Amino acid sequence: MNLLEIRNLRSSIRTPDGTASALDGVDLTIKEGESVGLVGESGSGKSVLALSVLGLLPEPGGTIKDGSSIRFRGEELVGAPGKRLRAVRGGGIAMVFQEPMTALNPVLKVGSQIRESLLSHRALSRREARAEAGRLLSEVGIPAPEDALDSYPHQLSGGMRQRAMIAMALAGEPSLLIADEPTTALDVTTQVQVLDLLKDIQERRGMALLLISHDPRVVSRACNRVVVLYAGRVIEVGSMRDVLRDPLHPYSAGLLDSRLSLRRRRRELTPIPGEVPDATRWPPGCRFHPRCPQVMGRCRTEEPPLFQGPNQPQPEEPEAGAMVGRQGREKDRSAEPAPRRTRCWLASDDGPDGEVP
Repeated sequence: MNLLEIRNLRSSIRTPDGTASALDGVDLTIKEGESVGLVGESGSGKSVLALSVLGLLPEPGGTIKDGSSIRFRGEELVGAPGKRLRAVRGGGIAMVFQEPMTALNPVLKVGSQIRESLLSHRALSRREARAEAGRLLSEVGIPAPEDALDSYPHQLSGGMRQRAMIAMALAGEPSLLIADEPTTALDVTTQVQVLDLLKDIQERRGMALLLISHDPRVVSRACNRVVVLYAGRVIEVGSMRDVLRDPLHPYSAGLLDSRLSLRRRRRELTPIPGEVPDATRWPPGCRFHPRCPQVMGRCRTEEPPLFQGPNQPQPEEPEAGAMVGRQGREKDRSAEPAPRRTRCWLASDDGPDGEVP
């Protein structure tokens, strides 16, 4: 069953330079209990998608355009009353925001911030809410949770603050957890711990997870399926293993080539040239063509649709150096291959210039 179904999502934000079409026709589906990674560079529209789902686009200036649809458990959220959206936030869909160093209120103790979320979504007394807040802190791996309840955010390390943010997000017992760059500003060891924690909680609670990151390595540790976003468009969809092993879009390949790989043992990284184009002036044709190493004539004038790609056979082992979760390997082997799609003329039958490439 589809828990979240996004169709033709077009979100814009008014800026001093004009209206930025941050999302331009995005489709995304998340099933009950599924873990999905959303990957792309800064400026691709990842955070705007999360804020659109929760009805938290900046005001004034943030708009979800007509014809967009966001359905949660079959209920349309676009245009829903504010009271209904507030009930969904935290209760049905919860979010872990970027920057654990600054996401918590610095003048309130950690316990009071978690209790506020508990009292908003669950029928608990203040005493029961404090006890539940301590239990949540214990669930996310914070030692001495009673001490943490009475601590201010600045008294906790970055990793502990991120765990406290996760505990707050779990307070309303959501069905879908959106984690937006949850490992930002954390050291590598703490990143791994936070990712494993998210995966363990997701599997233990049976909830769905949407993990947002610019780094494919991050989502590979916790997710089974990946959606690659570029310039407000979905440009590749597939299983995590398939995309890591054999990306279909040059941009997906570029993201992988710009990270360290133990398999290739390269001494230097290969960056993607240029930068994400300005959302107020998307280029014509394929939006990646100004940066694409395989660009051809058709790419500059015609925007490709999402082509159906091949279902790649599951490899015996993941790419060396890819951070695959402890239980992900067994789960992926028994699962049906995820359908693959890519927005690239190279995937069409006649290639980018009308000839077989």
